[in-house]
Amino acid sequence: EVKTQECLTGADIVVQVGDEVTKDEPITTNPNVGGFGQEEKECILQDMNRVYAYCAFAFSCFIAQLSFVL
Repeated sequence: EVKTQECLTGADIVVQVGDEVTKDEPITTNPNVGGFGQEEKECILQDMNRVYAYCAFAFSCFIAQLSFVL
């Protein structure tokens, strides 16, 4: 099975044609571009302040929706 992946600017491809690549193996020099078979399935909050901010936002949305109903 042949798959292709478009490479964004700033990333150099480190594999050659004919190389066998396993799942999640990096194929570029830029780790943000991704690896072969990588999919974005979930949002990752890397900073605890972002987690707290998201919780506050979700709670405020909940309270707003609750007040609209009542």
